[in-house]
Amino acid sequence: MPKITFNPGNKKVEVRQGETILRAASRARIFIPQRCGGKGSCTMCKIHVKADSQVSSPKEVEKRMIGDLNLTGGMRLACQARVQGEVCVELPENKLKAAVRAQLERQGQEDEW
Repeated sequence: MPKITFNPGNKKVEVRQGETILRAASRARIFIPQRCGGKGSCTMCKIHVKADSQVSSPKEVEKRMIGDLNLTGGMRLACQARVQGEVCVELPENKLKAAVRAQLERQGQEDEW
């Protein structure tokens, strides 16, 4: 069975070939935000897929929603990208966690002075 590696965290999950990355993440209890129920219309489930990953080619809905430039840079919609083999995914940092991390870094810099 193919595997997906989710980063950060380096969590590896076995998946069925042809399964969407969003569905695999959900089964593994990895949160990827989305509102459209996997229809590719909200673009909230954007992820970065590493270059050597084996995923399906983007369909028209995905091309239209995120554009060719983003697709060539490795961005995909988790609800549209289907696993074809080994896949490595970079998940975007949660906005709340990013804000807390930034604040803690600022506090650490202030403490050094």
